[in-house]
Amino acid sequence: MSTIPLRDILISARQEAYRMRHFYLGVEHLFIALLEIKGGLASSIMEGHGLATEYVIDAIRRKVGKGSRHRLWAGIPNTPRTEVVLAIANELAVETSRKEISEQDLLIAILEENENIPVRVLRILNQDIAELTKEARTKVNTNNAQQAFVKIDYGPHFNRNEALSEQHLLVLRRMFYGYDEIRVERRLTGGYTKALVLVVTPINSDQREDAAVVVKIDQADIILDEAQRYDTNVKASLPPFSARLVDRPTAPEKSDFAGIKYTFVGNDTASSKDMRFVAAALGAPKLADWLKNGLFPLFGKTWWQQRRPYRFQAWREYDGILPPILTLELVDEKEVPANAHLLKMPIKRSRLKQLEYGDIVLIENFTVSKVYRDRKAIQLAAAQGSDAATAYKIEMRGIDLDKDAYYRGEVVERIAGKVWKTRHEHLITAARTLEPDFDINAEFIPSGLDSPARLQNPLNFYDTLLETSVNGSLSKIHGDLHLGNLLLGPGDNPSLIDFAQTRDGHTVFDWITLEISLLSDLIMPAVGSEWQDARKLLKYLQALNKREALPPGDSKLAELFSVIQAVRDIAQECLTDAEDWSEYFVGMTLCGLRALTWDTMSIGTRRLMFMLAALSLAYSQPSQKAAAPSPDATEIGDNTAGQG
Repeated sequence: MSTIPLRDILISARQEAYRMRHFYLGVEHLFIALLEIKGGLASSIMEGHGLATEYVIDAIRRKVGKGSRHRLWAGIPNTPRTEVVLAIANELAVETSRKEISEQDLLIAILEENENIPVRVLRILNQDIAELTKEARTKVNTNNAQQAFVKIDYGPHFNRNEALSEQHLLVLRRMFYGYDEIRVERRLTGGYTKALVLVVTPINSDQREDAAVVVKIDQADIILDEAQRYDTNVKASLPPFSARLVDRPTAPEKSDFAGIKYTFVGNDTASSKDMRFVAAALGAPKLADWLKNGLFPLFGKTWWQQRRPYRFQAWREYDGILPPILTLELVDEKEVPANAHLLKMPIKRSRLKQLEYGDIVLIENFTVSKVYRDRKAIQLAAAQGSDAATAYKIEMRGIDLDKDAYYRGEVVERIAGKVWKTRHEHLITAARTLEPDFDINAEFIPSGLDSPARLQNPLNFYDTLLETSVNGSLSKIHGDLHLGNLLLGPGDNPSLIDFAQTRDGHTVFDWITLEISLLSDLIMPAVGSEWQDARKLLKYLQALNKREALPPGDSKLAELFSVIQAVRDIAQECLTDAEDWSEYFVGMTLCGLRALTWDTMSIGTRRLMFMLAALSLAYSQPSQKAAAPSPDATEIGDNTAGQG
């Protein structure tokens, strides 16, 4: 049983109150202090319920909000509810003949009081308070307690050269606590992020094997957000045989990572069933048919075909996929000169172009979208709400997170920083690593096409494109629809995994993402990696754009492009105007530029992405017919931001 005394907990609680500028001691500060005890009872119980302590702390901070910079009274008085909780905790200590309140007493008191902010937040996180209270009373927790050992073996199809890290192994053992052994069958190819996706078979002590599951391990907040998104956006809209979430997430206290399980929709773990692995063997004609007549109709009924008119400026949906508009080093507001650049909504992009290394920027009323504790940085964005697409990302480095608390969803009134890098510098640097055979700063680049021989350099025009008004539609989208997240189930039934980005968004975004994945994983590897190879494929893409016959002479490549044609056929059904592709090519230009920064993508593919962005830019202007919005179109965004 924990013996950490109240006096030590109160020190941590007052520090939390100070970080949040509250200047009073509330139950929320006491609970956060309990969660911050390394190896403590509260964090141990949260871990057992699949919640990382930092995730719960952030949720409480979002609920409470940060206080004013100005103090209205001296000292840090207890709130009335804090006095009630402390009284309950004192009674618990007296019952066991102890003179001082312990960690366990305080935790039980908070849960039994039942109406305080931490309890309300735990309910929002789908926790059973009665069950938590019972655990707090009965759980034996010591700092030296060891988790039961789960043996980890590897199947014959696991590449042993791709060793799992100690943190990954820790999460796996916690996820399969209670089993004697697990067998890691295969690493699924996943996406372009650092997430680990595996097929795992749990094995009981009598050597009976349970059904294999798909395991995803990533940063704890990403995994826990994914579970929340699944419950909110996905669970009720999946077809019967699709992969589904299994159990609650697992978030070990001693790790920055967490894990989540999905049902494995196949019955043969000896062969991976993700489409990135099997697409080539399946063959282009069958894959094209599978996409058009399997995936789209099965999920489309509750996803892409449930679209509503949506008129928006492109930045609202696509600004967040690009690198941060600015990367800044934190500066004390007292050192901000009178001529500092002020950045607030609506943002004038012309001012952003004037910023240079070393300039001081004052930011007002941006929302914290990510907290990077490992590198002492936060990401700010213009969007609000966990399901909103982020826009105008700014990374602020050099923050002492022990002194100043920042939590996702917090609106930061004012913060200042010195320019370290701009978005344009990020993109230019990424483009230079491609060793271009042309001037990367030029207005036009050689296309390799018969006509036009040159294309506009997308690095010089993406800012203008982000201000373009788009007549599109809004629907539920997967948000990361690439081959690694498509599973081939029994009877070739399609299934999806990884719902970390699922939200209501621009309907054709998923098909743009899938086309990029097909070009990257299926087509570019069949051609080569040089600039002339990328330009060769550009001729095929131009033919599709113009709805003309593909170039003759390469039947294999023409067959591969039948899959791209299938994606275009699906996308056409999702267009607001089936004859106007501008909304598709606006997104394709910006998604192509995003891919330049993916170091997990081959250099040949990134060269193709650059050329794809340039070609798509040429087709991004709406036709005369589409220039006038429909009467039902929403007017979101046109007159609220980004002017100038």
